[in-house]
Amino acid sequence: MLKLRSKLLFVIFIGYSASLLAKDLPKTYDAPVQLDKTDKKRIERANELIKAGLDLWKELNQKYNPDNITNYKIDSTYNKDAYPILLQAGQKFLEGNSLKYEVYNTNCKEFFKKHKYESPSGLENAKRFQKEAFTYIGKAQTNRRSAENYKNEYAKAYSRFFEAISLEIIAVKKEGRALQIYQDWPVHYAYQFDDDIEVDLFNPKTVAVVKTETPKPVDVVKPVEVKNDEPEPYDSTVIYYQVQIAAHTEQLTLKYIKDNIYIGAVKINEIKEEGWFKYTLGRYKTFDEAVKLLKSVNVPKAFVVAYKNGKRVPLKEVSEPTTKSLNAPRQEKPKGQKK
Repeated sequence: MLKLRSKLLFVIFIGYSASLLAKDLPKTYDAPVQLDKTDKKRIERANELIKAGLDLWKELNQKYNPDNITNYKIDSTYNKDAYPILLQAGQKFLEGNSLKYEVYNTNCKEFFKKHKYESPSGLENAKRFQKEAFTYIGKAQTNRRSAENYKNEYAKAYSRFFEAISLEIIAVKKEGRALQIYQDWPVHYAYQFDDDIEVDLFNPKTVAVVKTETPKPVDVVKPVEVKNDEPEPYDSTVIYYQVQIAAHTEQLTLKYIKDNIYIGAVKINEIKEEGWFKYTLGRYKTFDEAVKLLKSVNVPKAFVVAYKNGKRVPLKEVSEPTTKSLNAPRQEKPKGQKK
């Protein structure tokens, strides 16, 4: 079992789908967070274990597709030869995911120890990710216990291990995302995580395969000349596009923003909205102008927003941005750059 907390959450098993094709597991996830040397080594070790488990899983899919079973006898090749490999794969994934989860979870706890006198706010999403991760681990443990009872029923064992491993991988992903949000505090970003997945936990046929989340190399973008010192008079009937660089439940000082988020010359606007202080750059009538600024400011996790008469307008409801523009690559955080 995963080494987590003294009180484990157990979930009732509610069914099984016997018809099953060999399935690819979700891709593993390394959170873009700051770790000390010891934890980095532990993450490397976790990935080695997960890689070993993945190799065994691929071997099972190639040699022992559960959908091809015709002999259900106890001494069939699936029960005699494939089941031991399935157990090995499950154990490698368990060890690797447990280690990675423990690293992220320990660092999450350290965050609250460090800031226990500051009452950190605006972290509801991170706490939700942690709660979901813990719930998924409870469900994974239920599936693992069930799988161990199917020693002579390979298809059922494969199904239960598939769900258990998938849930563990997703739990690690959620815990890593929580840590990322904690480490960015007190700045809150509108996180747009790629390839968010939720699975139908008891129907393996519908479990999604997650695309890799390895960051793409960032092209160096030359700064553009931005004329924003004297914006034209405000028109309440016009939709204006701005670049949001940060938001927080507490008001940030200009010095803090300049020291930690944005050091450029474009004027910083402060908007108070639904209990949040939001900080934006620019004010344009076209989406493309805002995208041009977005690419030039080099602020990780910045994004374009739209306002009309002082109220936020969802971009999907604005007719001007083209599909091509909306799908433009998002700025990634350069290696070595501090918040």
